[in-house]
Amino acid sequence: MSYATPEDYKAYFTDRDAVSVSAPWHSEEADDERLARHLRSASGRIDAYIGARYRLPLRQVPDALRDYCCDIARYLLTGNEHTCNEVIRLRYEDAISWLKLVASGKAGIGSNPENGGTVDASTPTVEFYSGGDDLWSRNRTGGGAY
Repeated sequence: MSYATPEDYKAYFTDRDAVSVSAPWHSEEADDERLARHLRSASGRIDAYIGARYRLPLRQVPDALRDYCCDIARYLLTGNEHTCNEVIRLRYEDAISWLKLVASGKAGIGSNPENGGTVDASTPTVEFYSGGDDLWSRNRTGGGAY
């Protein structure tokens, strides 16, 4: 699930910015495929942070996640052909800092009950079962090792 679309990106920044970070040098139009790919990548990074605290996928995308997804994607889009400037880097670092706060429980993504709430850290997520007589039990091996 992507937290933002190319249209969200263009609304959050501008069409001109979308062209400047996604279009090949010979084009005057934004590359929506490239934007969507990097927005999905940014969403994956966001999931890595919030997945420990929130049930995924979220049913509704909070505005903050959509905006930070755009900031992260913008940073990821820079590099080879497109220059990363100080503003782009700082916005990316701010997004990652906020995600770290969310992951540590010091910040939240909002209190929307449709998103299933936070994951209870005291709830066990791994269960162990005994299968009865083991192939390598003491009784089967005569008390010896394998």
